[in-house]
This record gives sequence, C-alpha cells and structure tokens, in this order.
Amino acid sequence: MYPRDWKLFLRHGQGKEIAVAQLSADMVAHLNAASDKVFYRHDYVMKAFAQHGTRHDDFGYLFDVVDYGRALLDRPNHILFMHLTPRGWFQAAVKCSKDTRRLYVCTFYKTNNLEVNRKTRKYPVLRKDKWTA
Repeated sequence: MYPRDWKLFLRHGQGKEIAVAQLSADMVAHLNAASDKVFYRHDYVMKAFAQHGTRHDDFGYLFDVVDYGRALLDRPNHILFMHLTPRGWFQAAVKCSKDTRRLYVCTFYKTNNLEVNRKTRKYPVLRKDKWTA
C-alpha cells in the first residue's frame, strides 16, 4: 500500500482489517496458524499511530520488516520482527489468535539499535536478517 492508502485506512477503516504480509511455511507451522496471511486490524493501526507515533508513511515498511527482518521468539504465539529501513529500525510483532488461528500484527513502531541488540541477545533467533538492496 502507498502512504495515501494508509491515510485512507487510518481515516475510514474502522472495524476493518487488511492483509499486509505473508509468513513462510516454517513460521506458520511454528505458530500453528491456519494461513500464511498476516492481517492488521484498524484499531491496532490506530494504536501504532496514536501511542507509538508511527507515521502514515512508515506503514509502508511493514511488509519489509516482516519479510526481510530478523525474527525473534519473544513469547508464545508471537514472532517479533526487527528490520533496518531507510527511516531507521522498526519492529513488528505478529501473533496467532488462539480461537481463529489467524495471524495479526499486534505492534509496529520505530525502535533503535540498542533495543535491537538487547532483544537479539535475550530471545531465540528464528531467522536472521535477509539481505536487502
């Protein structure tokens, strides 16, 4: 999605969700999810915007964070992705709903090198960063 699309979703997406990424088969199996599609609910997008200061143009990095980022096992039914973008480090947490077994983004925001290093030391690494151009 383009920044304009994210602006529209922020304004008019109440009660909706959008597919924003796909997980690899091994990650889907690890989370025991029903599908590889990752959804982002409007209320969680609003949380990232209001509480974490995520800008509408930052949401465009979400796919890259999940697709190319370092994947850490920070808690049950969660995978934490961290990736360095042109705007700095971002992290996104993807969880698997226990009742529907669907995948959802539960957090997305900017972070910093210190937090990335701390969390990488603290949690098991499921996937190292993929190379990006």
